Amino acid sequence: MRYHEPHIGIAAVKVLEALGFEVRLPTGRSCCGWPAFSQGHLDAAAKSGQHNVDLLTRMPGSVPIIFLEPSCYSMFAEDYGELKIAGAADLSLRCFLFETFVDEQLAAQPTALHFRNGHAAGEPVHVAIHAHCHAKSLLNPAFMPRLVERLPGHKATLLETGCCGMAGAFGALASKYDLSLQVAEPLVRLIKEQPAHSQIVASGTSCRHQIADLTAVHPRHMAELIADAID
Repeated sequence: MRYHEPHIGIAAVKVLEALGFEVRLPTGRSCCGWPAFSQGHLDAAAKSGQHNVDLLTRMPGSVPIIFLEPSCYSMFAEDYGELKIAGAADLSLRCFLFETFVDEQLAAQPTALHFRNGHAAGEPVHVAIHAHCHAKSLLNPAFMPRLVERLPGHKATLLETGCCGMAGAFGALASKYDLSLQVAEPLVRLIKEQPAHSQIVASGTSCRHQIADLTAVHPRHMAELIADAID
């Protein structure tokens, strides 16, 4: 996010600040460790994880920790515990996927964000959501269409999809390319079946890359969709 898709981070900050939060990027943080963890390099993943847990535990109070990438969220919420990282269990209680955090804020205070009407011309904006595998394994993504439909003039569909076919580094390997395309085929078909001018939302960076490479669609993060709707 920081180096490749900063516009998504900027959109997320806009939303969180509109909700009344001060957003900070902890200095000295390192990779969550998912790239190493997914390839079986557990010692390297644990080293990154312990560094991050120690760093964030030193933050005052119970400051919530927000994640835009589900793979990173999964490391903090579940995988650090499997790696027996000291302090990971307590820290995980402060970790939230961006969509979950925003939905909970709006559930508690529906008027916390002021949105402009998204369909001044009459037709609602149709949004199709591809939920990341880690989001589906750790959360019930059924709330995601509800979050989208908090935006005036928006109608949402949660696509019944499996893996996008990338699975981190898997789909980037030349030896796995054909298999990656086969795995992605149902997702690609569903996207092509959506109404014209639909917006496609995918929270995972690998998912967005796969969709952009295999369709004519430019997928967006939920943060962008909400930020654009704020009045």
